[in-house]
Amino acid sequence: MNVQFPSSVGIGKPFVLRVTSSEPLTGVEVVWQGSVVQLGVSVWKDRYIALGLLGTHVGKSKPGDHRLTLRLFAGGKRSEHPFSIKITPVQYKEDRLTLPEGMVTPPPSALKRIEAERKLTGAALATMTAERRWGLPIVRPVPGIVTSPYGRRRILNGKPRSPHGGVDFRAATGTPVLSALSGYVVLTGDHYYAGKSIFIDSGGGVIAHYFHMDTADVKQGDFVKAGQVVGKSGVTGRATGPHLHFGLALSGQMVDPEPLFSATVAQMLEKTALRKIIPKWK
Repeated sequence: MNVQFPSSVGIGKPFVLRVTSSEPLTGVEVVWQGSVVQLGVSVWKDRYIALGLLGTHVGKSKPGDHRLTLRLFAGGKRSEHPFSIKITPVQYKEDRLTLPEGMVTPPPSALKRIEAERKLTGAALATMTAERRWGLPIVRPVPGIVTSPYGRRRILNGKPRSPHGGVDFRAATGTPVLSALSGYVVLTGDHYYAGKSIFIDSGGGVIAHYFHMDTADVKQGDFVKAGQVVGKSGVTGRATGPHLHFGLALSGQMVDPEPLFSATVAQMLEKTALRKIIPKWK
């Protein structure tokens, strides 16, 4: 069996892991950054293949060596293999803004709503289904330029905020929004911060979300294809102007999606090392 993944990755950057086996596999799991990630297994030319899209979260992951554990399953047997990935620092931009306090601190009357919505969105981001429905490259959801890149930290009225966990695109109200990946809609809503929003599960812990929309034209349970229109952009929620916030969570890690708008799986694996493993079934 062979496994491929990078020996090092920058904070906030996505990476691909691939397992290839001539022996039958009934399941593959990866333990990474505190999450157990289920990967679907497919068969191609008598080879059993599992692909994982993983990453780290700016503002949460720390530089240094981090353990990645690969679990292989064959019927009722299991084999576990530990590896190490080095997370390296990445310098992201910083903005200092002065805004009306009402735009920075929510009123006490909104706190209960915010907490309830945090639980709903947290459950959506924690969705874990093994069947892989994602492919690379992913579709750019709107054609507008990036107005706020991933990782940018804003200091609002002198108070540091969490680094930006997604990408903001310029998009006039009413611009059609395309699904970046195929998958099932796991949550839609009109939330205090995110406004009208959509969360789509593409399998293997890959969850895309779209915020501040004017309309959400899909509902929970719908299957959408990559490139399908899912709604129109807007200025709902806590937004200072019309735009689309696009985020990509990989097993709970909010990553920079921009490299995935152009890279194929083969290109993501180009600079990875090939590690041969011999399962020890138990």
